[in-house]
Formats: sequence, C-alpha cells, structure tokens
Amino acid sequence: MMESSLKSLALTMRILKYAFVVSGLLFVYIGFKVLPQPTDQASHAIQAAITFVGLVCVIGGFSLPGLLFRGVESRSQNATAEVRLQLWMKKSIVSLAFFEASILFGLELHLLGGRTALAGLLMGAGIAAELIWSPGAPPGPEGGEFPQG
Repeated sequence: MMESSLKSLALTMRILKYAFVVSGLLFVYIGFKVLPQPTDQASHAIQAAITFVGLVCVIGGFSLPGLLFRGVESRSQNATAEVRLQLWMKKSIVSLAFFEASILFGLELHLLGGRTALAGLLMGAGIAAELIWSPGAPPGPEGGEFPQG
C-alpha cells in the first residue's frame, strides 16, 4: 500500500514538473509573440544584474534546496515517513520555483528592453533546467527509497 502511494507521489511530482515546463513555454510565447518589446533599452548594468540573478536561480534550483533544508533533514532522519515525504515535496517545489524564477527574469529582461539573446538565455536555461532536473524517488517508509517506475 505504501509503495503505491509513493508511486502516486512520484507521478504527481512528474506532472508538476511538466506543468512548470508548460508554464515556462507560455511565458516565452507571451513575452516574444504577444507583448511588444519596448523601444527603450535597459542599461547594460541592469541587463547584467538581471542576467546574473537569473543564472544564479538556475544554479540555485539544483543546489539551494539541499542547503536550505539541511538542518531539517538531519532532524527528520528519525521522523515519520509522512514528514520525510513532506520534506521531499518541499525541496522539489523549491527547485522548480527557482527554475521558474529564471524564466520570469528572462521575461522581465525582455519587457525592460534588454537584449533578446540574454532574455532567451534566461528563459532557455530555466526550461532546460526544469527538463533536466529530477526530484529523485520519494523516501520510503524506513529511510530507504522505492525506485520510481
């Protein structure tokens, strides 16, 4: 019974992951096809700062959830399976939120009149990170893990 609920959670996370990918693609479509790019161009310093923060979000999506929840994870080793599953879900959602932030920084850069290549870089990096990223298998009932399948 527990294994089927873990598979259900893994499926839910995969659906959430691809929902984030679709929303990212919608942001790209809206940014480049629906909304016109302003005629005034943002300063180079603003473009560099937004690009830097957007790329940090991509890197952060892979590394920061583990760092942010490190203390909680060490305390949750003896916690119930439900607490470990909640932690797994939180870490996964934080990762996806960081990747989505990169896409939104790309949209912001585009709307501020930034270079299209930089906006496309941030949006593409965010979507690629969402596609590459994997939450891993949800934690099992006794600290072990069941394989996703």
